[in-house]
Amino acid sequence: MSKTPQRLAVMRLLINAERPLTAGDVLDGINGTLKINRVTVYRIMTTLKNKGIVREIPTADGINFYEMACIHNPNHPHFYCTGCKTMTCLEPLTQSETRNLLGGAKNFIIEGLSVNITGLCENCRKKRGGSRTSGGMK
Repeated sequence: MSKTPQRLAVMRLLINAERPLTAGDVLDGINGTLKINRVTVYRIMTTLKNKGIVREIPTADGINFYEMACIHNPNHPHFYCTGCKTMTCLEPLTQSETRNLLGGAKNFIIEGLSVNITGLCENCRKKRGGSRTSGGMK
């Protein structure tokens, strides 16, 4: 993979991001410092995903988020807010928590795990006047 200024800018943005980003977030974060368009951002994200450099996190709303896929950012669950359309990283699951997700299934070979929780973040819940809590979930 050649080191184009656009690819390097996308990588820098993803490396420094505190949460998963959409292609739109990446475009907004780079525009003004470097000439880049939406199609180029999508192509770069697809290339980085295919090379295993970034992880793509799809949502039921059809919005894809991206984050670095490296030893410093192991696979972990996410919370997607359907109100403000943001994605938040949650703490990685322990081995025992992962086994509990499988229940009694013993004859599977696990090749990957994706846990994405959907709901309302605290700010959106307050805006809607709701008082629902997470039901004791962490």
